Amino acid sequence: METIYIKSKSSIDKSKFTEKETCVLALGFFDGVHIGHQRILETAKRIAVQKQCAFGVMTFYPHPKDILFPHMEPMTYLTPLPLKEDRFEKLGVEKLFVVEFSPEFARLSPNDFIAQYIIGLGCIHVVAGFDYHYGYKGLGSMKTLSEYNPGSLEVTTVPKIQHEDEKISSTAIRKLLDEGHVQKIPMYLGDFYEINGEVNQSSLFYKKHQFLKLIVEKKYRMPKPGIYHIQVEIDGNNYDGTCHQISINEQHPSLLIQLKDCSVYPYKKRIKIKWLNYKYGKQNESYGMNEYMKKDELVI
Repeated sequence: METIYIKSKSSIDKSKFTEKETCVLALGFFDGVHIGHQRILETAKRIAVQKQCAFGVMTFYPHPKDILFPHMEPMTYLTPLPLKEDRFEKLGVEKLFVVEFSPEFARLSPNDFIAQYIIGLGCIHVVAGFDYHYGYKGLGSMKTLSEYNPGSLEVTTVPKIQHEDEKISSTAIRKLLDEGHVQKIPMYLGDFYEINGEVNQSSLFYKKHQFLKLIVEKKYRMPKPGIYHIQVEIDGNNYDGTCHQISINEQHPSLLIQLKDCSVYPYKKRIKIKWLNYKYGKQNESYGMNEYMKKDELVI
């Protein structure tokens, strides 16, 4: 996959795109790359194969809310940009355009957005969800996109996808995380919610259990504080575990996790956490790291 980062203040040189470099573009922010997003991407990929051109995606960074509402809390992500890029590549995306969302970009008229960022990238067919909006104050819609210079740009609108009468969306998934309902997320996301992080404290062993502290990237959306059943992937192997403590500060979120029957020493390793089920509503202080360090049976 070729990833192209576009500064919103820079002009796009259309002349560098030859006939062979035309593309079908899927448009959206795609946080989570959930089931609804996947339907958009699958549709764009199928059309690209039919038209024998590149399968492309245009996304944006940072989230528009951080630019349009700077007084609000900074946005956290279901899929921070590196993870989102990885998901796109696995889904067969050939060209990924990451456009900087800036105040200048937010002021673009709908027609200027199409001319510069769609036609200007060699796009001949656009695919997006029914509620996609673009341009200044979101005045552009799928209807105005289809009306732009008819014949020069084809447009496919993907209808709403629902689960139990609720639209599958990034907002719905964030709400489930905020409420601790992680077991329901696969019906929206297609899999359990996952985060990546690095073990930054030496493992503590007690009988058949290993306890470790994980530092999580700051941009991840974290579940509601509580005790969770989790699955931990280390070096390609999966281990059953429990997350006992979620701490969020100004630096990075951190987790205190317990692994069962894991003899791997994961210090400084990058590991993956999948959130399977919410177990208890209150942080269990007895499982704090300091308590385990007091036990005679502890082996470091």
